[in-house]
Amino acid sequence: MAPAGIVDVDPVLRHFGARREVARLRFREFVAAGIKQGHCEEFYAADEGRILGSEEFVDATIHRIGETGRANWDAKKKGFPVGEVEPEPLVAAVERVCCVPRDEFCSTSKCTPAIIAKEMIILVGVHLGASMKLLSEIIGISPSALSRRHDAARRKLRANAGTSKLASEVIKEYERIAKSQA
Repeated sequence: MAPAGIVDVDPVLRHFGARREVARLRFREFVAAGIKQGHCEEFYAADEGRILGSEEFVDATIHRIGETGRANWDAKKKGFPVGEVEPEPLVAAVERVCCVPRDEFCSTSKCTPAIIAKEMIILVGVHLGASMKLLSEIIGISPSALSRRHDAARRKLRANAGTSKLASEVIKEYERIAKSQA
């Protein structure tokens, strides 16, 4: 619980509360409860963005952080198996719609078109139910950086109709490519 300096704890703490003091207290309680259980394989599912805890804790966390469950609901509604987003059709869809070669947006490029393409991978991937781990591997950034970028992209999506339209186009292209490969 002591600050380590290079570790970004905010993405984890956001699941436990809006205020840092409350989040840290809840995190301590969560860890203490988990220690009593010993080794559990289910704890390793958190790497894929799954929220662990009792049903009440998961519901409260989803309510507190917003629309976490919505991405999975949207993916199920559209007929996509949750967590089974195909990386190649997603990358190809972003490449075609954004007109940016994949080697630019799947790299450390800082040019505006590459940044927009990265935002589309993140927004559409999460919308379709992809894990943060998968998306971070596709675009080559850490899951915690991806979480921050997702938050920023969602704010941009709400404020900018152009971003929303572009994301819709990427989703349509992903669906077309995924169906043609099935």
